[in-house]
Order: sequence, then C-alpha cells, then structure tokens
Amino acid sequence: MDNEGIVRLGWKMDRLVGIRRSLINREADENGVYLGQHRVLRYIAKHPGCSQRDIAEALSQTPAAITLSTKRLQEIGLITKETDPENLRRYHLFVTDKGRRNGESFMRVIDKNAELSFKGFSDEELEVLEGFVDRIYYNLKPYRDEVCSQDMREERKE
Repeated sequence: MDNEGIVRLGWKMDRLVGIRRSLINREADENGVYLGQHRVLRYIAKHPGCSQRDIAEALSQTPAAITLSTKRLQEIGLITKETDPENLRRYHLFVTDKGRRNGESFMRVIDKNAELSFKGFSDEELEVLEGFVDRIYYNLKPYRDEVCSQDMREERKE
C-alpha cells in the first residue's frame, strides 16, 4: 500500500474511534460522566486508596488532567478523597457506592457498544484484528511515552 493509502487507512481508523467515542459518550452523558472520566473511576475502583499521581502514570495522562477528572468525579459524588495523615498534600481516592453503580451502568454501555461494533465477526477474525491493533499500539507506544514524559517534565517546570 502506498503512503496515500496508509494515510487514508489512518483516517478511517480515526473516524471509527470517533464514532465509538461519540456513541459511548452520548449514553454515558446520561450518567454525567464521560469515557475518559470512567477510565479514572475504573482505575480507582480497582486500586482503592490510590493517588492522583498513580492514576496519571497508569493511564499516561498528565497530573493536571487527572486533577480535573477527579475533581469532577468528587463533585458529583462518585469518589471521595481522603488526606494522607503522613503527608497532608497527598490524597487517597476511593469509589463511593454511587460511583460503583455508575461504573456498572457504564460497563453495560461499553458492552452494548462492543456488541454492535463487532457484530458479524467470527472469533478468528476478532483474534486477527486484536493482533493488528496490538501491533499498531506497540508501534506507537514508545513515541507516546516519550511525548507524555516531555509533557510531564514541562508541566512540573511551570
């Protein structure tokens, strides 16, 4: 495939991701939480007592982005922040009962979206597709890690 074909394929992938995000966010908006915030909520649910820094590192996000997400999640009652008694500038994050229910509801949206997205694919086709997606991810990951690392260093300077 020539460069023009590769670029066209990249645009198709972007369009696909955009459609999936749009559908997920439309249904998720009924719960007041968007896809990126649900990633944060899910991380906290799996790692009770984690810090914002833990989340930022795990999700390859800037600390500022995680601060905004956790502030919003706290405002709508899905998480709580507890001050670390040994370091008053550090918080431990926990999911509330409301947050757990919201997360379960959101996972139903994700399941429905996946079912619609992959309807008509055989198990073998899905395995091949997963392998291709993994290869694309591992091609991009070193560059993403480098860019995120630079962003975090610049953010700390400010």
